Order: sequence, then structure tokens, then C-alpha cells
Amino acid sequence: MAHACVIRDNIETLLRCTNVNVHVIACLKAYGGLTEDQVSEIVAEQSLRNRCLTLYRWMQTSIETYNCFVQVMEENQQEHVSNLLKGETNGLHVPLSSKTYQRLDRVKPKLMFTIYLNDELTANLKSKHALSETDYQDIIYGKTQPYEQNWSLLTAIQRRSEYSLRCLKDALLETHQSDAANCLEKGDIVAMHLNTNRPEIERQLSTAISQDVSAELSSEYSAISELSEHGLHLVGARPDKSILLYFYCSETIAATVLAKSYSSGLLRSLLDSVLNRLLSRATNQATSSTINQLETSLSFDVEEALLIEEVTGLDVFKTKKHPLEKEIDARFELKALRTALQRKERKSSEMHEDDGRYILPSHQISSSSQSKDAALLKEFPLSKHSPVVAMALLMDELYVIHSRSSTIEVFSCANYRCKTQQVTIVTDAKDVASCSPDNCIYILNTLTDRKSMEIVRLAKASNGIEYWKVPCDSRHISVSGVNVFLSLILKGNAQILEYTRKGSLLRTIVSDLPKQVSDFQAIRVKTGRFVCIAVDGSSGKRKLLSVDDDGTTVHSTEIDPDRQGSSSVEDHNFLTSDSNGCILVSDKRSSKVWAVDSNLEQRTELVSAQHHLVNPDGVALDDSGERLFALNKSKAVVQVFRISRRTSETKAK
Repeated sequence: MAHACVIRDNIETLLRCTNVNVHVIACLKAYGGLTEDQVSEIVAEQSLRNRCLTLYRWMQTSIETYNCFVQVMEENQQEHVSNLLKGETNGLHVPLSSKTYQRLDRVKPKLMFTIYLNDELTANLKSKHALSETDYQDIIYGKTQPYEQNWSLLTAIQRRSEYSLRCLKDALLETHQSDAANCLEKGDIVAMHLNTNRPEIERQLSTAISQDVSAELSSEYSAISELSEHGLHLVGARPDKSILLYFYCSETIAATVLAKSYSSGLLRSLLDSVLNRLLSRATNQATSSTINQLETSLSFDVEEALLIEEVTGLDVFKTKKHPLEKEIDARFELKALRTALQRKERKSSEMHEDDGRYILPSHQISSSSQSKDAALLKEFPLSKHSPVVAMALLMDELYVIHSRSSTIEVFSCANYRCKTQQVTIVTDAKDVASCSPDNCIYILNTLTDRKSMEIVRLAKASNGIEYWKVPCDSRHISVSGVNVFLSLILKGNAQILEYTRKGSLLRTIVSDLPKQVSDFQAIRVKTGRFVCIAVDGSSGKRKLLSVDDDGTTVHSTEIDPDRQGSSSVEDHNFLTSDSNGCILVSDKRSSKVWAVDSNLEQRTELVSAQHHLVNPDGVALDDSGERLFALNKSKAVVQVFRISRRTSETKAK
């Protein structure tokens, strides 16, 4: 059915832009779109996204529910949802694009402290129907703090259309909030700590700064106008452990002005002058006697400093700092020292070329060779909101999935900064793999009924989502070319299922392994064969196998034959290959990672415990072949190692 295809193609957008509240449910029931049982089931869902997901799954199989829902959306001021369901994807009255939505998601945590939500602004939005009455009630009901109302406002705009976003920008401009308006589309807000020797008045000072920002917006007398004259856009303040100041940088030149003003001491001097006037106004004291008692310093959080340096290329920590900033300076000096050492080590590493690719020198290619050039570059923590499951590298980003969670952590491989991505259709992820040619990731997901599984395909560029059901016995997922391979044990037989990228089953390969295999993982290599790890269920012995595409075992070798093990691949080994065909085997117990060739004849140790590798549950190699990422589930960390260039003999050909 055409409407089912529209829902499947746009499911993630629909889930983030639909508001299924009590009134919508009541309308669907009154119009005959939902049965009594369905109403009971959907009302019981506490999560809005799960409620929407349930409803859209019903709509895919019922044209009556679909037609009824479209009508209810139009009647409840959610035309952007009904338009998308009818196939409209262009224009103002459609949901926000993924790019715009993600930008708002990124700036919202700071932007909510810089918007001044007054009656004029809300009246403007309501008169233009940029907000529904339900949205308006959500914004004002039970919200005591301005930032809480601003968060609800921005969340409502995210859930609505391009038209609503344009109306918000116009309303901000009309209320003289040009920096906040511009931040909806471009630039960044940089947070800076203002520390004083009088913490008892910092809340009072923060309130005075906020009021002064508001006064400047109204073209009244403002103490911060001097900052604006120097190109410094102070847009908000709030009390924290210090006073957090928010500066808006519309483009690189504005960020450069902020960085140079900070480094030169000009910004601190200007702020001292501002605080002098604000404090004397608030306390009715003479300026000189007050300011002499007030000592201040400025500092950035590490993330903010990295943002400034990334945008401007300037080191804002070169100048001598106040004692309160020494700890941050030390961290950045250590980072700079490590970077310099890494560059020196790379230049001195012995390398040569083969067909345009850097490879390990030939004297390091024996089956027992060890890498002496590996070094730990970075170790960064992962979220502990739910257990870590697996990771996959795609281009310049590392995707980390968690069990019983719809949140994916996405780390930049350039600076290791993290952003999160919500994929509501993923309820309990089991494994993940990436596909560079298609620029997408595949997630092996267990459905909420716990009795069935599916593969979810997430396109990186468009955030488009596709999914299809697979056997519930599936263990591991891998990608070769643009096809997807599942490893599973069905009725005691180790099997490999090959799918197209759209979910069509191409073939089933039944291996000739004995039925006592308790776990099985396979990846396809460039020879057309499969490299597999199989665990004997009775002895716990682990074998590394080369299997033909008809399931016949061509070559087999035991991994650490003298050591007994348990019956799970996960407890010991992980198998993967990078986009260039390099095959990696990790051993959790011995804390080692090897590169092996497709014939399983040569093994090169890339990194081990002597390089501070700790119990790897999964590994990935970046496209350059110089950085290896190792996942430790129990500690919820990823370790990053610099390694020697990959060996051509260990690549599958």
C-alpha cells in the first residue's frame, strides 16, 4: 500500500514531529479510527515517541486508521504531519529537515538561556498559528523558570514546521532579539565562566547581567553596550558554580574577536567595568569601594575552548592566566605535548608503499610478529544510561549503540566530541555494522515482544530509515560491499544469511560445522570466502575458520589451543574487517588484537596489554589504517591507539 511506504520512508521524521496527546486520541476514537483496546494500549504508553510508533505501525496495516489520522492532524493544527503523510516533502508547511532539526537540538541547551519570552513574542507566534493551543499550554503550564519555558518553546518548534521556525525568527527580530534569531540558523553560542572572590553575590550579579541584556534589547540604557561596541555579543547569563556568560558568535570573525579579547585581557577589563556599574546600581554603593573588593577571572570549559580553537585556529590559552585557570591550562598543555609527540612518532615510523597504500615493513609480517610502534592516544568515556553493546566506524564518525535504548552515541574521530542521535524504532540493539559505499549503518534490533528481530538501516546523509524482519536466532551482523550478512545458529546449524541493502534475502549458507557449535560469527572477505569464529559448546574451544561460499570449511585453526574457554564468542573474541579488507581478531581475555590474512596463515599483533589495551569487546580500524578503536563494555570506554600501517599480506584479497 502506498501510504505504508510513505510511513516507512519517513518514520523517523514522523516520530519526532507528531504530538499524539489526549485530545488527538479522543478524536481518533470518536471518528472510529481506534478500537477500545487500541485506545487502552496507546494511553498506557508513557513515552510520546513509543505512542507515536505504535500508532504508525497500526496505520501501515489499516487504511481506515490512516485516513482518520490524517483528518485529525488537520483539525488539530498539525498540518505539517498530514502533509507529510500525503506525500508532500517541500514547502513551508512540512516538518523541519533533519539538518535543521539537528542544529536546533545542538544549540537548544544554550539558546534556552538567551531568549526573553515575553507576552509580545508569544502573542506574535499565536496570531500567526506558528504554535497550536496545546503547544502554548505546554510552554506556560507548570514552568516557573524562564529557561524551562524557552526549552518547551524550542521543543515545540522542533516538532512543527519550517513555517513555525520562520515565524519564531521573525518574532525574535521584532522583539529586538537578533542574536537569538540568527542563532536559529547559523553561528554558535560560547559559554564562559566568570569567577569572583565573592560567591555570595554571584547570583545577584547574574540577575543584574540578564536584566541589562534585556534592557539593551529594549534600547534602554545598558551597561553592556560597551561590549557590543567591541564586537562582543553577550546574550545571557545564569548562576552556576560560577556565573555562566553566553556569547553569540555569528561567524568565524566574531569567534576570533572573542578569543583575542579573552587572550589579551580586554574582555576581562570590559567585564570588570560592566560589573562595577551593575553592582553599584544594585547595591547603591560607590563604585570605587565596591570594585576594589571584587576580583574576577574568566575561564572556558574544555569543550568550549575546543570549539573556539576549532573555529578560529587560535590558542586562547597562550597568555598568562589567573590562578583559577591553571588547572585548565595544564590540561591543554598536556594535550599539546601529546599531539607533538604523536606527530614525531608518525614521521619516524618505518613505512613504504604498495599500490599507493602504506603497509608494514616486510620484516614485521611473520605469523608471530608483534607491533612495537603502537601507542595509546586517547581514552574517552561512554554514556552509562544503559549497557554498551557494540560500535562501528563510518567515515569519520564512531557509532556506539546501547541495549534497551534508542539513543546512539556518535563521536567525531577528529576531536572525539559526542553528539547523540535518537532512533526510536531501535528498542534493544544487539549488534551494529557500517557500510561505507552506501554511507549507512545497520543495527540488529530485538523488538519489544522479545520474540522477533529486525535489521534497521540508517542512512547517514538523509537520516532515512528502513527495516526488515530477520530470524530471532540472529547473533551478529556484518557488511561486505553493499550486502548485509547475518550469522546465526538455527536448529543447531551455523548459518549465514545474505541480504540486499533493501532487505531481500539472497541466499542461506549452511556451514558444515558440527551441531555442538554454541556461538558463531562470520564476515565476508574480498576473496568471496568467509572468515569465521566458532565456539565448541562442549569444550569452549575457539576456532578461526576460512569457509567457502557454499559452507565448506577450507581451513581451520584453533585460537590458543591450550586454553579452555566458555561457549560464547563475546566472552573471548571479536571479528571484524575494515573498508579496505583488513581482518582483525581481538581476544578479550589476553587483551590482544591481531591482523590476519584471509588464508589464516599469518598473524600480526597490532596492540596488546603492554600498550595498555584492556579487555577489548570489539575493535575497529579507521580508513587511514593508523588508528585502532577498542571498546570495553564493562568500563564503558573506548580506547584509541596509534598503530603501524596495515599489512598488505593481512588483507583479504
